[in-house]
Amino acid sequence: MLEVKKVWLFPSSRRKEALSVAERGLRFLSREGVAAEIVGEIPTPQSPPDLVITIGGDGTLLRAARALYPQEIPILPVLLGAVGFLSSCRAEELEDALHQVTQGRGLLDRRMRLLGQGPGLSATALNEFALVGTAQSRFVELTVRVGEEELGSFGGDGVVIATPTGSTAYALAAGGPILAPELPAILLVPLCPHRLGLRPVVLPESWEVEVEAGRQTLVLADGDPVGVLPPGGKILIRRAPKETVLLRVPQTPKLFARLREKLGWP
Repeated sequence: MLEVKKVWLFPSSRRKEALSVAERGLRFLSREGVAAEIVGEIPTPQSPPDLVITIGGDGTLLRAARALYPQEIPILPVLLGAVGFLSSCRAEELEDALHQVTQGRGLLDRRMRLLGQGPGLSATALNEFALVGTAQSRFVELTVRVGEEELGSFGGDGVVIATPTGSTAYALAAGGPILAPELPAILLVPLCPHRLGLRPVVLPESWEVEVEAGRQTLVLADGDPVGVLPPGGKILIRRAPKETVLLRVPQTPKLFARLREKLGWP
């Protein structure tokens, strides 16, 4: 059972209503005797909280998760908006969700992250790494090695290496399959390759993926640029040693209920 004595509320700076939702949460937690504060950025904690509440969309959660890494502090993602694949509850459900949490009914949901390391860069991602063209040239040439063998060399728009969590994000838009979050796997999805037979591949989570750039290539971690590979530069992507921990409540939709809601499945 998660004992909650200290909480940070992290509202999106891009949505005006996020701050008022955070203030509602602050008032509720204060009445429950929980020490809580609203933070505009995730600081390096000298005295870490027991829980971080993000208020916004998946982007707000991804930013908080990256800032907290490698600390496995639980995050309760509260949704403002329409998509939010990773949310635990909607903004209008915040007080009920916090009641469940303070009563010890929160459920920990551990999600693997990826670690990417290359010349001058080291970053982690909850959803995916994407290797794409730069502003000067959108076309890239890549050589991909997985495990102990070469997958192949190809030109195109790039490649996405995703976690099961990220299979419903960029990888899905690029034609990749949906993976259950519990699967111990890494998903590799080529982006518009100039070889029609090159398809998405699901790999064991223990395998490493090495990508070598044939020309200058931009590296994105959860959508944010983290480095540029020069021609001949390589990045090694593997499972990160630490995870992101999401906090769920009893009313959080399960996988297929979420897919029916978000993707319009019948």
